[in-house]
Amino acid sequence: MKTKSINGGTLYEMLQYGYRNLVAHYKQINDLNVFPVPDGDTGTNMKLTYANGLKTISDDDADVGQIIDEFARGMLFGARGNSGVLTSQYFRGFADALKNERELTVNRLSTALVSAYLNAYKACVDVTEGTILTVAREGIENTKINKSDTFVEAFTKVVNSMRVSLDNTPNLLAVLKENGVIDSGGKGLLTIFEGFLAFFKGEEISEIPTEEVKHEAKKEETALDYSAFNENSVLDYGYCTEFLLQLLNSKIDIPSFNIDEFIEWMQGHGESLVCFQTGTIVKVHIHTKKPYEVIEYAQKFGEFVSFKMENMALQHNSLLKEEEKKIQERKKVAFIAIAQGDGIIDLFKELNCDIVLNGGQTMNTSVSEMVDAFKYANADEIILLPNESNMCKAAHQAADLYKDSNVRVIETKTIPEGYYILTMRLGMEEDENLYYNLKASLSGVTPLIVFKSGKDANVNNEVAPKGSYVESIRHDLVGFKADRKEATLELLSKIEDLSSKEVMFIFYGQMVSEEEANDILSAINEAYPNLEVGLVSGKQDVYDLLIGVID
Repeated sequence: MKTKSINGGTLYEMLQYGYRNLVAHYKQINDLNVFPVPDGDTGTNMKLTYANGLKTISDDDADVGQIIDEFARGMLFGARGNSGVLTSQYFRGFADALKNERELTVNRLSTALVSAYLNAYKACVDVTEGTILTVAREGIENTKINKSDTFVEAFTKVVNSMRVSLDNTPNLLAVLKENGVIDSGGKGLLTIFEGFLAFFKGEEISEIPTEEVKHEAKKEETALDYSAFNENSVLDYGYCTEFLLQLLNSKIDIPSFNIDEFIEWMQGHGESLVCFQTGTIVKVHIHTKKPYEVIEYAQKFGEFVSFKMENMALQHNSLLKEEEKKIQERKKVAFIAIAQGDGIIDLFKELNCDIVLNGGQTMNTSVSEMVDAFKYANADEIILLPNESNMCKAAHQAADLYKDSNVRVIETKTIPEGYYILTMRLGMEEDENLYYNLKASLSGVTPLIVFKSGKDANVNNEVAPKGSYVESIRHDLVGFKADRKEATLELLSKIEDLSSKEVMFIFYGQMVSEEEANDILSAINEAYPNLEVGLVSGKQDVYDLLIGVID
């Protein structure tokens, strides 16, 4: 394909090829996970995030600007994990550079790729080089795209630069070199662009698992349960209303249109509002019981380019089922936690956590799922505990998107930290500085993990073979043993002044029997007789032991 300009339909096909290549290789990307837990999830998160972008495209033959904007918007709400969030922000920047464009030229491609990496960098408070960010930046910075280039030539240059950058990531990030791998997020981005290049070269992606592509990338929505709303129902949730509004000169003076006033009006007529202006297009997502009022107001300024409305009682949503399909009464403060393991989830609920989203290391919760949870929690202030380092960026992105509550994130990166925060908040509901005091108290617990390694790993310059039990303190790998109990006791011996501590709690996973858990407990009690140790069957499926030592 020697073209130098493409329309929206061709762009859509290009995006599909990027996804197909990602699906074909996401397991290889997962295997690059530095932290050697089973089922590394960078590839999975990027695949699911990308798939949500494709599903959001309403018209696969629309102009380039509309298609890439809807694609980026879908990725934003479907983002899972740090890699998914950064990928969504990358394509958000790409879309911003193509506002209102009917076609994409090679020259505009170069500008869009610069905008893409700049937006991804902007999303990070602490930028770490040697990651997907570096690959995104050097992929275009070290590439000279000429106006005379075809898309094949342009993408060939970008892909080659990305490959060089990716191969160099171990020299920029010590943990990659120690484990003999390249950056998994950067590999994911390269994989997407290799799919783009394959499209323009007319190459087939032979490794595509066809059924999985159809399942993940289909544009049809999940089947609705129409029995959820019948002649005896009451409209509890209202309508999920989404539309693109084209501002019209025949109705208003477009330069004088005030998006802030538009948003203020919308806020008074619904919930879960997401609204922004792109050129002369206004994008709106709102939950309202009176959609006709929203429609009538919007038509004062223009007409709809696309429109979608669903009765929320019919929407497929596992959280609605879990929380008995009832929005809670408005309260001052609500807590939402993300956790995995039936025992841990039940305990969190016993600690009065308002909503516990079922997610974790192997299945990161999406931004959209978090936003829905905020709505059901229905509080003036919401404190979110992600309980997994890979979900902190998604948590902040969800908090920024939601406008009906003051959502704050305490960056709990492990289950023990989340559990500690929930126990500390008991009896503090009237504390005006609750969030700040809880955030400050986070240093009062030391999280430890013992897990069975899913691959050979570098631990303190030694190779921990696959199947050994790896010891971790605050996600730093500090040792390993062939036996689970020996690994646990060695890990505890590395905690300074442990004998002077008073309390420790242990969540044991599905792979640990009750008999073995009690055997480990007995060994700890014998070694540290003054330490009060609580033992809980967490039933988590990745980490053997999740331990919290209270200072």
